[in-house]
Amino acid sequence: MRTRTILMLTLVSTTLRAQLVVDNTITVQQLVEDVLLGGGVTVSNITFNGQPASQTNIQIGSFDGNACNVGLPQGVTLSSGDIAVAVGPNSESAATLGTPGGPSDPDLDLASNSTTFDRAVLEFDFVPAGDSLRFNYVFGSEEYLEWVSAGFNDVFGFFLSGPGISGPYSGNAANIALVPGTSQPVSIDNVNDVANPAFYVDNGVGGDPPFSTDPQYIQFDGFTVPLTARALVQCGQTYHIKIAIADAGDPILDSSVFLEGGSFSSPNAVELELVTASTDGTLTEGCSDATFTISRPGDQLDLEITVLVGGSATNGTDYTQIPTVITIPAGQNSVTYPVEAFEDNVAEGDEEILLTAVYVNACGDTSTSSAGVIIREYVPIVIVAEDLFLECDQDSVLVSAQASGGFGDLAYSWGSDITSTGFYAEGLVNGTYALTVTDDCDKVATGSVTVNSGCEIDIPNVFSPNGDGENDRFEITGILGTTNTVRVYNRWGQIVFEANNYKNTWAANDVSDGTYFYEVKVNSSPEPYTGHVTILSNGRRR
Repeated sequence: MRTRTILMLTLVSTTLRAQLVVDNTITVQQLVEDVLLGGGVTVSNITFNGQPASQTNIQIGSFDGNACNVGLPQGVTLSSGDIAVAVGPNSESAATLGTPGGPSDPDLDLASNSTTFDRAVLEFDFVPAGDSLRFNYVFGSEEYLEWVSAGFNDVFGFFLSGPGISGPYSGNAANIALVPGTSQPVSIDNVNDVANPAFYVDNGVGGDPPFSTDPQYIQFDGFTVPLTARALVQCGQTYHIKIAIADAGDPILDSSVFLEGGSFSSPNAVELELVTASTDGTLTEGCSDATFTISRPGDQLDLEITVLVGGSATNGTDYTQIPTVITIPAGQNSVTYPVEAFEDNVAEGDEEILLTAVYVNACGDTSTSSAGVIIREYVPIVIVAEDLFLECDQDSVLVSAQASGGFGDLAYSWGSDITSTGFYAEGLVNGTYALTVTDDCDKVATGSVTVNSGCEIDIPNVFSPNGDGENDRFEITGILGTTNTVRVYNRWGQIVFEANNYKNTWAANDVSDGTYFYEVKVNSSPEPYTGHVTILSNGRRR
């Protein structure tokens, strides 16, 4: 025997803490038609626990899971107790809420191999417009993990019956709530921390923080990740589904199933999506490319999709040839094709590709989906840069350039280690700096900036140190501000003057008139300047 613990819940509206929100005041018909249903299905004959759908019941209602960890945004929930049992935090280890009672359910008895209690059974007929049925769900329970393989297994199932369906349940129904990739029904024994753990979420044991203190965690000790129930159906035919959950073995420790709103659907529409590499959604000739993806409902058979190709661009000439019939193989629900716009070096302006995918289902219903993309001509990279002409008066100078055109982001490279649009270079040294600009299509443009420092070396071949204020010194144009060495020799090779970082100060006061020889080394020049200079004093004063 298991001890019965009744969880007393007080639901208080709050905007301060995130929490699951449930509402059991909505009629069953509204829950099915306005919350659960998606596209491609019509429903009728809705009942809950055998009662008319115009009623409400504490065991079924809507939920909003956006602010909690249930894994689904919103939808319909069914519970073996009051649906409010699921509201967090997980502060109880054996939560039970309400005493629904009611008889057992034969399909749930068969599925659990035991007597069931507190059933919650939603049933309705539906007609699918497509060839498949699908909806998303999460199953959670207070029986995790203590009662795994221990003889108590709350049970749920999605029992589908109709043309082409064969199973052991009422009306030859089959349970389509299966562990992905298997024929095993989703249950406490089949999905837990050991069995199929990839589909299980551990939510604490009801008392350990943060699960017990943060209301974003729902009440149940464990639950599944969002799963998808799916089945192959025949469009236009009538099917019956029974969505059911119950306590099994005894009427305590509640469980719930959450059905995602808008997910109960039978898709019958083909979808075409065109994605480009560019941020503006266009193709560029000889550069960017695109992919278009065609998705179809179901995946059980080979399916031919007709593709209508239009627009001002020419298929197979301006861009990659797109076939007019595309087959989606069995086992796939989509195919993807790459599209490249060819560079033809012809000025044509913008052109357009228009694609329309057409699908006719087994009921003769036609579905279309269209997408388009603009093809633009490639604009070459253009570099704008100005050479710099200085006056030998700047230690450093900004060397920069701006590039336009190309595709995507432009990358600048000044040699091997400078990747910005500009940098500071020496201003007292002549230099030419090469620039490479590359775009996202690996197309390249090159340019350069020349720095003319204004520090050209000009050495006089005569000066007259006679004190008249004109041409009195050995003045070398362009040498100021440079790193240099100046030496002057007489005819016998003896140094008569020597200076480092010469400042044009030598007046030759200690030498006689005559011809001398110089060697001038400047850091901006790889070779020294050599030559001769004549000193003419013309009666200078001693």
